[in-house]
Amino acid sequence: MDLDERIDALTEATDNWLSKDNDYLSQAYDQSVREEFFNFEDIKHALLAIKDSVDESSIRNWVEQAGLDESNNAAGKNVLCLHAGNIPLVGFQAAFATILSGATYYGKISRKDPYLLPTFLNEVKKTDAFSDVDIQWVHNLNYFEGLQTDSILFAGSEDSVPGVKKSISKLNLAKSDTEYLIRTAHFSMAYLEDQKQESLEDLVEGIFRYGGKGCRSVAVVVAPFGLDDVADKLNEQIETFWEENPQHQDPGPRLEHRYAYNKAVERPQIWLDDFLLQEGGLEFDQDFICYWKEGDEQIAAELADRFGERLQSIYVSNPKTKIAGFDGRIELLGTAQSPPISWKPDGVDTLKWLID
Repeated sequence: MDLDERIDALTEATDNWLSKDNDYLSQAYDQSVREEFFNFEDIKHALLAIKDSVDESSIRNWVEQAGLDESNNAAGKNVLCLHAGNIPLVGFQAAFATILSGATYYGKISRKDPYLLPTFLNEVKKTDAFSDVDIQWVHNLNYFEGLQTDSILFAGSEDSVPGVKKSISKLNLAKSDTEYLIRTAHFSMAYLEDQKQESLEDLVEGIFRYGGKGCRSVAVVVAPFGLDDVADKLNEQIETFWEENPQHQDPGPRLEHRYAYNKAVERPQIWLDDFLLQEGGLEFDQDFICYWKEGDEQIAAELADRFGERLQSIYVSNPKTKIAGFDGRIELLGTAQSPPISWKPDGVDTLKWLID
């Protein structure tokens, strides 16, 4: 099919997938909650974020931005997506971009999010324009043994990369010239210039959505004021957020040990039983902690440089704010957990990478 047909078909498939009448999605939603992969509120947020970001206009803007056209596409390529599952539907963009690029999509669905993404892929296959297009996904990578892929996309820590590549080699999934797009960022940072209610609401969403598990989740806040200076206002916003969006996972006793240590050394902190905000430290040795650093834009730039590839994005509450040397990673704080379909993980446009 030509590019216009592909765009129209993907728009139709997404609309049908997100329809209230889609029983398959409803069942996957319920099963994901029932089996405790995610909570109801986080799945709802992920679906609404996709609904708000995917329409014909946004797809065409992405296509133009990436340089995708009839002569510059990924037709004829076999692309393997090894999807993560740390937050609901985290693999949606990679799957969508692969199909939009014209490549043949092969997906390995995460055991941590086994039900949601397949309902989208199934809806694409049901669309008339894709009825004869090869779209395959599995839950066990062994089923793809011998598949010769041209490109492989996956996300994980630096430590996981050798193991993944070993599995790919063992199963003969790559050729000598196969290209890899490996996502390794772990967290994001916010530079908060003010204490306005809207800014604090956006910050709380950025920190606490998904229990802080996503690479777009705010794990470090730099602000020109200390944590104690804004503690009362933050507590109020956190309480409101958690009333509507309870945290899915229990952090276990280690977090309480950190709270006790911080208290002993008189480190400013906000203790929330299931989450901790602390000023300073920056240990990054366990989940469910957000670190606060008093400082200006220069401090934010120095920290971003220090974090390197572990850092995904830098969010700002003021669109005029500049963090020297990091223009390509700056986004508005309000979009932290609701990115556009064309956002660039690790600074790389997935669609452009596929066609290049």
